[in-house]
Amino acid sequence: MIKGRKKKLKIRIKTGAKVSKVDNIDNDVILDKKAKENEENEKIMLMRVGVVCVMVIFFVAWFVNLKYQFKINSNNESKSSIDWEQTKAELDKAMSQVKNGINEIKKIQTTKEQNALPLEPELTAEQINLLKGKLLSETATGTIATSTKINVK
Repeated sequence: MIKGRKKKLKIRIKTGAKVSKVDNIDNDVILDKKAKENEENEKIMLMRVGVVCVMVIFFVAWFVNLKYQFKINSNNESKSSIDWEQTKAELDKAMSQVKNGINEIKKIQTTKEQNALPLEPELTAEQINLLKGKLLSETATGTIATSTKINVK
């Protein structure tokens, strides 16, 4: 055990004047923060009002332009009218040409199917072996026939 005297803690109590000074500093800091927040809120409000004003100006300009555009279009429609009969006749003519083209394609396809050459029969394994034997024998003798006839039954 440690022997010794107990130490007394010294506590200083602040006087009333010093405490009030600290409170005034805290109040000033709080007031400064509130003032800055108010300035920021005013700036944000001013920005919002500015954006709304610009939007209103664009909307009014668009509305006025739209009004004049309707007047111009109504005047142009009365001057130039579409000849629906001529358009219908041209469309009918184009459709008949398309139908004729489709019919010609179908005719060509049917004639090709009728005139198609029959497919050559496939060689069996025996026939392939015979051809290999003939080719080997010809190459071994040194004479290669220029044309070879194969009878396929």
